[in-house]
Amino acid sequence: MRKSLASLCAMLSCTLCAASPSQPGEGDLATWLIPELKQDTGIEVYGVIDAGYSRNNTSTRSERSGGQTNLPVAGYADEKFELAFFNLFIEKPLNSRYLPRATPLPGPQATDYSFGFNLGLLYGRDGQFARTTGWDEHWGVNEPGASDAASAQRRRQKFYAFPDLFATAYLPYGTGVSIMAGIFGPGIGYEIPPNIRVARNAFATKTYAFVTEPGTVSGVVLGTRIFDTKSSVLGGELGIVQGWNNLRDNNDCKSVLGALRWRSADMQAWIDYEFIVGNEQNKNTDDIQAPTSRLISSSGQFKQLHSLNGWFALDRRWSLGVEAVYGRQDGDGKSDTVDVVTGPGFAGAHWWGVNSSLSYRYRQDLTLSARAEHFSDPQGFALFPISIARGAFNGITLGLRYEATRNLSLRPEIRYDWFSGNDDDRPFGNGRDRQQATATMQALYYF
Repeated sequence: MRKSLASLCAMLSCTLCAASPSQPGEGDLATWLIPELKQDTGIEVYGVIDAGYSRNNTSTRSERSGGQTNLPVAGYADEKFELAFFNLFIEKPLNSRYLPRATPLPGPQATDYSFGFNLGLLYGRDGQFARTTGWDEHWGVNEPGASDAASAQRRRQKFYAFPDLFATAYLPYGTGVSIMAGIFGPGIGYEIPPNIRVARNAFATKTYAFVTEPGTVSGVVLGTRIFDTKSSVLGGELGIVQGWNNLRDNNDCKSVLGALRWRSADMQAWIDYEFIVGNEQNKNTDDIQAPTSRLISSSGQFKQLHSLNGWFALDRRWSLGVEAVYGRQDGDGKSDTVDVVTGPGFAGAHWWGVNSSLSYRYRQDLTLSARAEHFSDPQGFALFPISIARGAFNGITLGLRYEATRNLSLRPEIRYDWFSGNDDDRPFGNGRDRQQATATMQALYYF
């Protein structure tokens, strides 16, 4: 696989990298193959290959031959070479001043109807966590790892996933309504799963808060601008979905997600409040959807997650990103309310975290970043299945992003994590350690 990936990158580099690195290369391959596609149809085809190499100071040589030895550090869970994902997007964007799960935009309201769609296909190690229950989770091509997580870890199995399959529409009524329906990432939290160039992700690895946020949902979301002034714009969205990472919810209850999104008129500052709430238990033992939900109960067990996050350009070089997250899973404590980890009588859990990243653009093609985070999980509930340690996780990450060409970005980083909490819990080094240092070199190839 490594040889074929290198050959692909070399081939694309020869054909696509003639232009200036200052011009992003997304869509280059489609433009080369079908030059008139976007102009004639409005359809955009683009993608990214996310691959890298990492090591930590806690695992043994024999452990590194398998996968997920960096956990609970997420983003690059495997040591040594990892193809995190090959991501392909086929999209017809909306002509709208509100993009659901993303942002309101300043400017005059569109007066015409608009329709679009988005297909997102993924292959790689990250596909294991990007699948949706009742949709791509148990595709035959994902076996045996889809049914045997230990086998997937041991074999470092790559997975296929289809995390984006949705239609969009814009209706020019009132303040203008944008609609999204299908399977999609909910846009909750500061970071987002795919490392597309415009993403907020400054690092190869993710925060603990990112792990606790849903990766996909299925349902309908409506969004609109609430007001638009000379200084700022505010938008809001509300949706009904099946639940966390779920197309086939098994508790007969829907979940509600929503957001308020503020932007400065020059788009140099933004603040988002996002939430998802609803019952998230397995109704019975006939269809246990773990790890999507680790509770089994005949009664509704309410779960909620809230994220307040923002980004601010301090000047033309410095920028700051911040997030605070809070979550809670209710439990009625009855004997038939069972946690698949701790057993009957589950009485509830809560978690919270804060993280912040500071970035300095040294020059147009080089940005330096630092991140600090604290995440409290006193019941060892929120990070399941990558950890059930009870206590607080802390991390400091230093990294940079170098735009080597218009198609290739390099993101090396070093990270130090430590845990404080229950004396018996040691989340790093396969249950041996309470701290870990990790070094990662990530390459992002855009085409």
